Amino acid sequence: MSSIQDTSSDFQHNTLAYINRLDQQSAQVVALAEELPMPLSLRLELQQSWRITRQKLAYFRRELERADDGFKRELEQLHNALLPEVISYQVRVGAMMISDTCTDHRYLHRWKAIWTNFKL
Repeated sequence: MSSIQDTSSDFQHNTLAYINRLDQQSAQVVALAEELPMPLSLRLELQQSWRITRQKLAYFRRELERADDGFKRELEQLHNALLPEVISYQVRVGAMMISDTCTDHRYLHRWKAIWTNFKL
């Protein structure tokens, strides 16, 4: 799906901590999108996709917290396999949107600063 991967190994065995980190980064993206000098439709699309991501992360967090041990391990394996791929795709799409529409490179630098655990 994507050629960039999450380079952070800190969270490999703590899925809840990883989900919380992604949620914090996603919140920063939603805030950054407010400031982006890009066409309104693109800005709204970027904000909406990351708001939805935050909702899904909250759902995943709740499911992990409620799951029994056996099912929890299965969920963790699933999330550990899929979340980095899905998020890396969104990170790359967001970076392309910013670089294509914002002539001021500081916005792309801010984007990259949010996603330091992904090689862009």
